[in-house]
Amino acid sequence: MKIAFDLDGVIIGKPPLIPQKILERLFIAGGKDSLHCHFPSSKISQKIRQLSHFYLLRPPIGENIEFLKKAAKGRKVVLYIISSRYSFLADQTKTWLEKRKIDGLFKEIHLNLKNEPPHLFKERKIRELGIDIFVDDDPVLCHYFKQSLPQTKVFCVNYKNSIQDFFPNQ
Repeated sequence: MKIAFDLDGVIIGKPPLIPQKILERLFIAGGKDSLHCHFPSSKISQKIRQLSHFYLLRPPIGENIEFLKKAAKGRKVVLYIISSRYSFLADQTKTWLEKRKIDGLFKEIHLNLKNEPPHLFKERKIRELGIDIFVDDDPVLCHYFKQSLPQTKVFCVNYKNSIQDFFPNQ
């Protein structure tokens, strides 16, 4: 079984002290129910985004990481990361995964290196890899994927639940 996970909000926590509404306004174009995201095209906006993704400002979601460690050891599953993080965040992402010592849990890590619209990038990767289960934290994306990827089981985690909630027998 192939299971893929988004990073931010699933494995990596949001930056502390920044309200969710501000994050949504910075990243989502067209309101919170939109699939369209702002791409920071200027160098200064990319630098700000890189700083906001510095590994010390992004805490791990401990219970989800523990679940991933157990899943990687105990069952016959293949784990992937499919994150829509843009190309200019590749170094921060690699550093975060290495510092948390979880980069080796995943068969492959896919980032949005061509800076595609996030929903289209993730949809394409899920299809290409033949993902059986995909876990994300964005309800708009999850709803979209449930419609566009009927062969994939899509789970939407949020601050009220963990990955474990979807796999209670594990």
